[in-house]
Amino acid sequence: MSQNDRPIQRDNPGKRDEVDAFAVEELFRRGAEVFLKRRWWFLFSAVIVLSGSIVWTSGQELWYKATSTITIDTTPPKVLSEVNEVVTLGSSGYFGSRIYYQAQQRILQSRSVAAEVVTLLRLARDEQFLGIDKKLPKAAREAQIAIADPVGLLASRVLVEMGEDTMIATVSIEDRDPEFAKELVNAVAEAYKKRNVQQKQSTLDEATKDLRTIHGQLEKQRLASQTLLSDFEKLNDLSANRSQVVNERLLALNRDLRDVHSVRIRAQQEVAQLKKFRGSRDIFSASAPAVMRDGLVGQLKERYLELAIRKQELDATYLERHPKVESIQQQMEQLVSLGSKHVSAMYESASQSLAGAQAQEADLQTQIQAARNEDAVIRLTKITHDQLIAQADEDKMFYEKVAKRLAEADLTKKIGVNNVSILDRAITPQSPSRPNKRLNFAIGLVLSLLIGIGVALLVDLLDNTVKNRLDVEGVLGVPYLGAIPTFSPAELNEGLPIPDGRLDLYAHFRPNSRVAEAARSVRTNLLFMRPDKPLHTLLITSAHPREGKTSTSTTLAITLAASTGNCVVVDTDLRKPRLHHVFGVPGDVGVTSYILSQDSVEKFIKKTDVPGLSLMACGPVPPNPSEILHTERFRQLVTELMAKYDTVVFDSPPVEIVSDALVIASLVDGVVLVGHSERSKRESMRSTIHALQSVNAQLLGVVLSRTATRGAGYGYYYGKGYRRGVAYRYRYATDPDPRHVAALKAAAGRPAAPPSPPDDDA
Repeated sequence: MSQNDRPIQRDNPGKRDEVDAFAVEELFRRGAEVFLKRRWWFLFSAVIVLSGSIVWTSGQELWYKATSTITIDTTPPKVLSEVNEVVTLGSSGYFGSRIYYQAQQRILQSRSVAAEVVTLLRLARDEQFLGIDKKLPKAAREAQIAIADPVGLLASRVLVEMGEDTMIATVSIEDRDPEFAKELVNAVAEAYKKRNVQQKQSTLDEATKDLRTIHGQLEKQRLASQTLLSDFEKLNDLSANRSQVVNERLLALNRDLRDVHSVRIRAQQEVAQLKKFRGSRDIFSASAPAVMRDGLVGQLKERYLELAIRKQELDATYLERHPKVESIQQQMEQLVSLGSKHVSAMYESASQSLAGAQAQEADLQTQIQAARNEDAVIRLTKITHDQLIAQADEDKMFYEKVAKRLAEADLTKKIGVNNVSILDRAITPQSPSRPNKRLNFAIGLVLSLLIGIGVALLVDLLDNTVKNRLDVEGVLGVPYLGAIPTFSPAELNEGLPIPDGRLDLYAHFRPNSRVAEAARSVRTNLLFMRPDKPLHTLLITSAHPREGKTSTSTTLAITLAASTGNCVVVDTDLRKPRLHHVFGVPGDVGVTSYILSQDSVEKFIKKTDVPGLSLMACGPVPPNPSEILHTERFRQLVTELMAKYDTVVFDSPPVEIVSDALVIASLVDGVVLVGHSERSKRESMRSTIHALQSVNAQLLGVVLSRTATRGAGYGYYYGKGYRRGVAYRYRYATDPDPRHVAALKAAAGRPAAPPSPPDDDA
């Protein structure tokens, strides 16, 4: 199947819902764990906050709220239906009404209304209202009265609420005295109602004054425009006949001008034609229409042609100088001379006709221009007259409007209509408005819970101890091998009895307990970490004392012995050895004895009650533990133990206290770091990890001890310090708990043995 043929993978809604449900469940689980762990922080913070809210509420003064309702109408009653009021109370339109009500709310809380109330109730010197202590001397009280602002004080205490899309306003005032609160709020309502009418009257007075001034100005302007119109009509002839006569004359002159223009054109053409043949000898050959149309020229031309024909006939018979020929020639010349003179006379006549036509045309144009000028004057006069009439009508119209408005203003002043009325006057309040104890207690309870939860979360966030797998792998960055639960004292009476001082062998006596199961889980993780190379030598250490190192060493050694059948645990805590007490064997010989001798290692190893598990105790406590671990003999000890046993477990001192563990870590196959759940600090664990890494130790991971409940207080303490000339010092804690000892005695049926020194980590 090709990649394109593969079915498309779609999200599984059911699986996604399961993941979300798991995340929510995990969140609640984690929250429950934090709450249970930090419950005392939660309770302490919640009790402090709740107690504080109760004390604060109980100590507050009682205040009483008096309330009055006012009706504010946007359309007040109209008394005169035909009269438009100059000042209208209210507003029109949806947005206009909203803006109007917002303005009225501000007015109710304004200083002007408050000033009316202060004056009416004489609050300027009311010491109770001003909050002046009457126990003060008179001079001090007078000084405070002088600098007090009663108007601002009252205005700040007025609370106004406007209903949504309604014309009802609620006015409230709080005071320690319920009767005084009622008196104040009623006075504010009355002052606002009175101010509304006074504001209208004041506006009307100003409007009327302005209208009277404008009325006088418009009356003068109206009279002036009417006088100007009358004078203009007297000085100018505005009759309709005058304009008509001028127009008719202008039409007649235009007709005459067209006729004269035609005559001038013809005369001009004729003069141009005759001018070419004036004084010409070849007059009878001219083709000009003016010459050809003339009758005399035609007759002369006809006689001339007859003589020319006869002359041709004589020329054929007689010589050129024959008297008959010369006589005809003379007659022809006379005809030409007569024709030429006649054409010249025609030219002069045409020129005179042209001059007359031109003069007549110019005269007509002059008359037309004069008629046009007269018509323009008539039109301009008419325009001016119309403007004067319009100005007079406009002045008259404005005058009449202002006069009517002035009359309406006078009528409006006489009508005291108000759009504000008091719907309900305030009554004396019977119960205090604040403090609201129930609300305060409820808020205090909620705040106490929230702050308690917040403090618990904050404490948990500020807790820098190692608690779980996430801290080990996410913060420390090392593998998490598992957790060894606390040896629960409640389980001591269950199953086989545990001998006194042998509580660290809990996994041996209770192989089916959760401690043993957890140890086997750690063992499995260790074995699977190196499947290709067996883990022969193992160092168990911690950062500080009392972190469960020794108990973890013994528990892990028990599980390894059960797995391999051949395991030895070595007590390399050369400063405070304890394993021989745990296993109940003598500790007279051991590691130090082997190092100081040349015998084989078998001589210094003892069998224990745990099958497959041997113990090599510390032996005599040396004065110089670190030098002993650095010897070649100790290296030989490690080699011999590896050859004889399948698994060798070294129990060492804490890394942050002494450097013994670092010496051993460089010689073994792996190191297991033990941390006390919810007690070991992250910084200490991280510092220990860095120290082990600095010597190239193979850190296998971290095991957390005491991961469930806190056990009995057994263990020992390291003092982190040296005194000159004194060996490393210890002190022992009292363990086990007397109740546990009694339980062990009853279970074993024998008297309790002296307890062994407690484990450093228990």
